[in-house]
Amino acid sequence: MNKRLKKSLGAGLAALAVVVAGGGYYYFHVNTDTPAYAIEAVSKSIEHRDVKEFNRAVNVDSVLDSGYEGLADGLAAVDSTATPETQETLRNVTRMLREPMLASLKSAVNSYVATGTLNPKENVGVLEILERAGLNGAEIRDVKNVEVNDADKNEAFADVIVYQPELGRDFPIEIILSRKDDRWQITRVKNFQEYVAQITKARREQLNQYLAQAAEINARHDVTIRAAESKYGLILSAGSLAQDKTRAELKTLLDDTFKRDWEARKQELFGLHVPKDAETLHNLYMRICDVWIDAAQDYGRWLDDNNALTIRAAEDKIHQAQDLTSDAANLAKRMTS
Repeated sequence: MNKRLKKSLGAGLAALAVVVAGGGYYYFHVNTDTPAYAIEAVSKSIEHRDVKEFNRAVNVDSVLDSGYEGLADGLAAVDSTATPETQETLRNVTRMLREPMLASLKSAVNSYVATGTLNPKENVGVLEILERAGLNGAEIRDVKNVEVNDADKNEAFADVIVYQPELGRDFPIEIILSRKDDRWQITRVKNFQEYVAQITKARREQLNQYLAQAAEINARHDVTIRAAESKYGLILSAGSLAQDKTRAELKTLLDDTFKRDWEARKQELFGLHVPKDAETLHNLYMRICDVWIDAAQDYGRWLDDNNALTIRAAEDKIHQAQDLTSDAANLAKRMTS
């Protein structure tokens, strides 16, 4: 590889835009009959909104096909605890969606090249695929190691260096280029399975960390709440709701222990890093805290006003919180297993 080409490649460009449907790109000038020129043609076609030229530089069908195959295998292979039958089922489900998704991806790529944007409402499925593949937040930083295959001069390789924030490091996505009639074209993504598997593994580790941290917070605060419930019962058994002293002691317990502890629990949960796959569970936890806080406030008001509507509101919220807690426990169990 000549010195000029090496210097050019050092600038890098977003050759993976065909899959990412976005990203930055750079410019350099080389001889037209080189793999690097095909990569340059990708960036120029995006710059000039030239779909025809883009499709000359990229075999979109082949690239998407190899990328989707890697996605299916990567998602299935990452769970070492899954049986071969379970892994194959996941592959089959992903492949059942193959044809409509490939058509949507191709349409989205051409639309992006033509307009420079993707309409979220029209590309919900495409954006979900990109999210599952870990491409939405990826940043393309460079293109390196553009080399012609010594054994087949009509084949070449290049590494698209992608920074993936969930991995916290660069990852080289290998692309393959093919030469026909003195023209090079990007034709395949080689190691997309490994990329997806590593993203999925990292997400699983982040999810497990969240589940463990949230479980520890909830368990620790549950001890405080159970002790407060026992004290609540002791206050009632030692006195009567008709007595001002008893009601005052109960109200102090509600304000200083129940309500304050649920507020502290919410604050601790709020401070956790929440991976995308845990968002539903996390929102449940936050909702449980809010409902228990409201229930404690209503119960405290009832101790002041002795109004039937106030105690009914408190009891309704307690039942709601109990149902939400059961839902969260079931969801957490499924996610852990």
